Amino acid sequence: MQRWIILTVASAAVTGIAAAVTGIAAPGPAADPAPEAATTVTLGDATIDPKLPGRVRVDVGYLCSVATEARSLTVSVEQKDPQDSSSIAFGSSRTAEADVTCDGTPQRRQIVVQSKTFNWIPGVDAVLTATVANIGATPPAAADAKRAALAAPAAPTTPAAPSATAGPATPSATADPATPSATADLSATSAPSATS
Repeated sequence: MQRWIILTVASAAVTGIAAAVTGIAAPGPAADPAPEAATTVTLGDATIDPKLPGRVRVDVGYLCSVATEARSLTVSVEQKDPQDSSSIAFGSSRTAEADVTCDGTPQRRQIVVQSKTFNWIPGVDAVLTATVANIGATPPAAADAKRAALAAPAAPTTPAAPSATAGPATPSATADPATPSATADLSATSAPSATS
């Protein structure tokens, strides 16, 4: 009976030591990798170019995370003329893959969309669509669409003309005796009369 108790105690001790050694040697459960940011895209304002009314500038925010895979950013704009339903301005712009930054941080861009048909009309609703694709990301693509009035271009700023009352007075051409009038110059160079 004593042998059986000693064997049981010895066996339990060996099992405990083996479990402790196994616990030290075996790594714990692997930590989950940080989740990658989801692919997203959001449309902002759209403003007609002040110098080229066939172009509209669309603000776009996007986020993608896999820089080693194919990626793209596409924006399209469509606008119907309220006076003529058969007139539709339409344009689309795709950003080059090298210019689409996919590093898991939010990005902002202003995309220029050229109408392939008619000039854009300020203050009239248009349908804006944006798509970002990032192969290998989750999800691999995202889109946003909205109806918005295209903003009128900002008025160009021109320097203010000098006021007539500001600064020193400018003498008029007739008030300056040193400056001959245009009629005096013409009379001085007129041809001699036939009677002289």
